[in-house]
Formats: sequence, C-alpha cells, structure tokens
Amino acid sequence: MSETLLILGFIILLIAIHDFFYTTLSASGAGFVSKNVAILSDRILQFFVRTFGRKVYNYHGLFINLMILVVWLFLIWLGLFLVYSSNPEAITNSSGRVANYWERLYFTGYTLSTLGMGNFKPTSPFFELVTSCFSFFGFIFFTSSMTYFLSVSSAVVKKRTLAKSIYNLGHNPQAIVKKILALDSSYSFQQILELQEKVDGHSVSHQAYPVVHFYSRSEVKDSFSINIARLDEALTFLLKSKKGENLREELEILRSSLSNFLQNLDKNFSRSLPKAEASRSSEDLPHSLTERNSQELIERRRILEGLLKSEGLSWRQVVEQDQKN
Repeated sequence: MSETLLILGFIILLIAIHDFFYTTLSASGAGFVSKNVAILSDRILQFFVRTFGRKVYNYHGLFINLMILVVWLFLIWLGLFLVYSSNPEAITNSSGRVANYWERLYFTGYTLSTLGMGNFKPTSPFFELVTSCFSFFGFIFFTSSMTYFLSVSSAVVKKRTLAKSIYNLGHNPQAIVKKILALDSSYSFQQILELQEKVDGHSVSHQAYPVVHFYSRSEVKDSFSINIARLDEALTFLLKSKKGENLREELEILRSSLSNFLQNLDKNFSRSLPKAEASRSSEDLPHSLTERNSQELIERRRILEGLLKSEGLSWRQVVEQDQKN
C-alpha cells in the first residue's frame, strides 16, 4: 500500500468536503476553494464580455456556480481515486481480477453517483467502509448542492427586486430625490422603509451566499450596481437638503443599511472589484460637507465605482443613464 497516495487522497477529500459544507450549509460565506474559483471564473467571463459584449453577463452567476460545482466534484473524485489507488488490489471485478487505472476511476465515479456497486467491489473491510461512506456522501453532496442553488436563486431574485425597486423610483439620483420629495410624507416613509428592508435582506444574502455578488444583467437599466449607486447618491443629496428634514430619521436608517452593505463588499470582495480612480470618486461633492463627511463620501464612491466597473459600467452612467428615456 502506498501511504503517500492514501494521505494525499484524504487531504484532498478533507479540503473539498470542508469547503463544500462550509459554503453550502454554514450561511457564513464561501470556503477558500469556492472563493478563489469564483474569482478566477469571474476573470474568465470578463474576457468573454470584452470579446462578445454585455449579453455574456446573463450567464455570469450560472457559469461561476457551475465552475464551483465542477471543482468540488473533481476534487472529491480525485481524492477518493487516490485513496483507492493507494492499494492496487483494493478493487476487483466480479471474477476477482484487479481493476486497472481506468476501472478504478470508473468505480470511484460509480460510488459517488450512489448507483451501487456495479461490476466492481472493494476487497478489504477498510475499502468497504470507505465505499459505504462515500456512497452516502454522494447522496448528501447532490441534495445539498441542489438546496444550496435554490437558496442562491432566491437571493438573486431579491437582488433583482431591489434593483428594480430603485429603478422605478428614478433613472438617476436627481430623479430619485425629486420623486421622494414629491410623494406624500406617509407614502415616502413607507417607500424608504421598504427599501431599507430590501437592502438589509440583500446584505444578509450577500454574506451568506457570496456567489450572489456575481449575478449580473446584460441590460444596464437592470444592473444592480448602477441602481444601488444611484440610490446612495440620492441619499447624499436628501440628507443635505432642508426639504428632506422630515424624512431624516428614515433616511439615516436606509443610509446605515447601505453603509453596512458597502463595508461588507469592500471587506470580502476587494479582490474581485476593479480599482476606482480617486479623482473621479471625489467629483461633484455636495456643498457644505465637513472634511470627515467628504472623506466618507469619497470612500463610498470608491467602493461603488469598483462595483460599477465589475459590470463594465462607469460612474458617469449613474448620473446620465436613462435621462433621455
């Protein structure tokens, strides 16, 4: 028996299984493997966007999720195959002939797929136990994966609902400000609180299922990044406007929810967000801001511009997009 192959196989299995369960069941983020696969897959897809255009963004999240699933399956398959390969006589066919390289690979996949023993079988109690455990794990793997993807789909729907709600308020920050100030005060309160709940809901989903971050839309008007940037800019002007004094408490709650989301974005996704230009982030600052508030706004715009660039958008579109519509 090759102890090296046995140890290496179990190490790969432990890494893959930990990453799988942490990502799908902890609701605390993505494991090390999943996080790096997502970032690499995002960079690959960005290349295709530059080649074929924005329509590729419709496959953004799907592609990354499938890549993560493929890597999990590959690592588990590889690890178990190495465990079986540590003893060439561990697997035999029905007539007692020792399985060759390809037949062990086949038996590994057959075990993980929970299809049963097939025409090969393990030859010792140790490998029988390993086979039993991973047959059971195969069932858990596929059911947990489907449950995870359903949860991700639900979170993506919430993300797109939030983007659509902001878009319906206005197609640029000035339009959002005008719309909120023109509404009856009681209806304004309701709109702001509903937005705050949706932002908080998305922020929680964003932390629990980080792959939600990579779900984009090809049409600019449906883009989450451009709509969330418009809302944040609108709040900047509303909080400095005397006309928004009667809404200040609700606006500050919404602003706090957005701040929490941006902090999480900067902390956990900085590697996947392009760098923003500081000069652009500091453009058009509202008058009468203190130095501290100015720095805070520049920081917010830096994070938001990175989010915009990750979807192939620019800060100028936050203000100008859809003004002609």
